[in-house]
Amino acid sequence: MSEFGNIGYINLAYFSPDADAGRALAAVMQMVDGLIWLSRRLCLDRSGTWSAVHGRGRSICQPTPPHCDLSHQPCRKQNGAPMKRAAYCAIALLLVLPSLIFSPAQAQVSVTMHHNDVGRTGQNLNETILNTSNVNVNQFGKLFACQVDGYVYAQPLYVAQVTISSTIHNVVYVATENDSVYAFDADNGAQLWHVNLGTPVPSTDISSTYKDLTPVIGITGTPVIDPVSSTIYLVAKTKNTSNNTYHQNLHALDITSGAEKPGSPVEITASVPGSGAGSSAGTIAFQPLYELNRPGLLLLNGAVYIAFGSHGDIGPYHGWVLGYNASTLAQLAVFNTTPNGSEAAVWQGGQGLVADADSIYFMTGNGTFDANTGGTDYGDSVVKLATSTGLSVSDYFTPDNQGSLNQTDADLGSGGPILLPGTSSIVGGGKDGILRLINTASMGEFNAAFNGDLQEFQATSGIIMIGPIYWNSPNHGAVLYLWGPGDYLKAFEFLNGSFQTTPVSKSTMTSPAGNSNAAGLSLSANGSTSGSGIVWASVSYSGDSNQQTVPGILRAFDATNLNTELWDSKQNAARDDVGNYAKFAPPTIANGKVYLATFSNRLLVYGLQPPAVLSVTSISPTSGRTTGGTKVTITGSGFQSGATVSFGGSAATNVTVLSATSITATTATLVNGYTYRRKK
Repeated sequence: MSEFGNIGYINLAYFSPDADAGRALAAVMQMVDGLIWLSRRLCLDRSGTWSAVHGRGRSICQPTPPHCDLSHQPCRKQNGAPMKRAAYCAIALLLVLPSLIFSPAQAQVSVTMHHNDVGRTGQNLNETILNTSNVNVNQFGKLFACQVDGYVYAQPLYVAQVTISSTIHNVVYVATENDSVYAFDADNGAQLWHVNLGTPVPSTDISSTYKDLTPVIGITGTPVIDPVSSTIYLVAKTKNTSNNTYHQNLHALDITSGAEKPGSPVEITASVPGSGAGSSAGTIAFQPLYELNRPGLLLLNGAVYIAFGSHGDIGPYHGWVLGYNASTLAQLAVFNTTPNGSEAAVWQGGQGLVADADSIYFMTGNGTFDANTGGTDYGDSVVKLATSTGLSVSDYFTPDNQGSLNQTDADLGSGGPILLPGTSSIVGGGKDGILRLINTASMGEFNAAFNGDLQEFQATSGIIMIGPIYWNSPNHGAVLYLWGPGDYLKAFEFLNGSFQTTPVSKSTMTSPAGNSNAAGLSLSANGSTSGSGIVWASVSYSGDSNQQTVPGILRAFDATNLNTELWDSKQNAARDDVGNYAKFAPPTIANGKVYLATFSNRLLVYGLQPPAVLSVTSISPTSGRTTGGTKVTITGSGFQSGATVSFGGSAATNVTVLSATSITATTATLVNGYTYRRKK
C-alpha cells in the first residue's frame, strides 16, 4: 500500500563522525526521547479520511499490534468500526540527510612530518570520514580558526591522542616565522600551549632588497615529530639584539607542554674543508645569517637531519645537510654541497628530505658542478647520501644541460623528489618543468651525451616547486599529481616502470601565472577505495605570490577524475575564505579535518559542517484525493543535497532537493487497491 500524509514521524540523527561510543549512545537516547515528544501520528480510514493526534512517551497509532490503540477515535472508521491495523495506520515521513548518518569511530591518524612519510608521498591512506560524496559546499567548510603570531610557512603537524594536563587531545602543531610554536586542540581549536623561542631575524638584515620571506624570519622548515618520545624537532633562526649576532638552534620540545627536552636547544654550527665561496684558511663555515632551513626535517634511524639553502641567492652560501642524534642532539655528520665552489642550495620549495632504509635523497639548486671530473661539488643534481658512516655521496644524477640550468638560475632543486612506493625509483623536477624518473640503485651520474635517468618529460609549462604527490588509485593504478603555476592540476599514470606523458585527467582551471604559484598538494583516501580519494590543493587565488602576499584558495578534487572539483573555499567565501595564501605549504588532512597554514596569522580548520537546524513545516498537496505515485512538495529548512525521503517506511522516488527549504518527492505506488485522500 502507499502510506502518505502530513508530517508524521521525522527521524533525524545528528552525529559527529568521530564521536566516541558513549557520546553516540547519549545522543541516540536524547534524540529518541525528543522525537517521541515531537511526533505527529496520522491515521486513515477505508474512505481515505485521516486524523492526527499527538502523544508523548507512547505511540497512539502504529501499523502493527500491540501498539495501535484502536479504541482511540482517530484510529476508527467514520462509522465507528475499527480500522484494519496493517492497512491503514501510521503514516510517517522519514527524511535522512547524508551528512547526518553515524560513522563508527576510526583508528586515529597522525601526520608527524612534511608530506606524511619519509618518501614524501603526501598521502593519508586512512581517511574514512571525508570522501567525494560529503566534501561539498553544503556539507563541508570552515569549522574554526586558530590565531597565531606570524606567517606560517611550515606544514601543520598532527598527533592523535596526546595526554596534556591529564586530558587526552588530538593536537595540531603550528610553527611561525615569529619563532613561536603552538599546540591547539585539533577538534575545537583551544590553545593547549605556546612557546616563543627567541627574536626572529628581520628580513632586511639579510639584505635591504630581500623580499622573498618577510617581514621576519624564524621557523621556516616543517618540523618533525617523534611520537614515541613525544618530541617535536625544529630549527629556529634568531637575532641577539644586544650584540646584533645571528643564530640558528635545533630545538627538541616536549609535545605535551612545549618544554625543552634535556640538552635542548643546541646551536647549529658546522664546517668542512674547502676553498669555496666564503672560505677562510681552507675551511667553509656555516653562516647562520645567510643559510635558510627551508626543507622539512627528517627523522631516520635515531637521527634528525636538517637541510639548508639560501635566502634568494644572497651569498656567500652553500647547501648543507646536517645530522644530529635525536636523543642527545650531538652532531653526527656534516655534508656541504659545494665545498670548493658556491651555491647549490637545498631548498626544494619546502619539500622534506627523502629517505629509504638508510639513504637520504635531495635535489640541489643552481651552483658549481664538477663531480664528473673528480670534484666534490653537486650543483643542479639529485644526490644520494649514505647515512651508515656519517654523510657521504653514494650516487647522484646530474642532467646533461647542468651548465645551462646554472647560468639561467633554472634550479633543478626548486621541487623536491618523492620516492615511489613499491619501487626503487624517485621522481622530481625543477624550474624547467621537466619530471625526471631516477633509479635509486643506479642513478646515472653525469653523461654529456645522454642523460642516465630512466625517463624525463615536460610535465608542466610552469616551474615545479614543492614535490608532487602520489596515490595508487582504483581506476588508474599508481598516479602522480602535480600542479605548476599557470597550468592545470594534472594526474600522470605510472605504468610498467614509466609515466604516461599524457595526463589521465586534469583540472578544468589553471592556477594563476607567476613563478611562486605552484600548489601545495596533499591526498586523503581510504586505501584505494573508490569514492574516497581527494586531492587537496592550496594555491594562490589571484596574483603572483613571488615577493608579495596574495589571497589564497583551498580546492578539493576527485582524485580519480581531476575534472571534478568537489569544493573550494570561494564557493561560500563568507564562511570558508582562506585569507592570505601560505606559499608552498600543503594542507594536512587527519581524522576528518583539513588543517591549512596561512599568511593571515591563522591556522584554518575545515571539516564536515555541524548539522543544520532542520525543520519540516508542511507538505503539499494539502487536500483532495492523493494516490500513490503522487509528486509531493516538502517545505521546511536545513535540507541538503543527497537527502532521502520515505513515507511510512516506503521509499519515495524522484527525490529532488530544490533548495535548503524545499524538496520534491514521489510517493510509492499504491497496493491493495486503496486510494487515500486528505480529510477536508
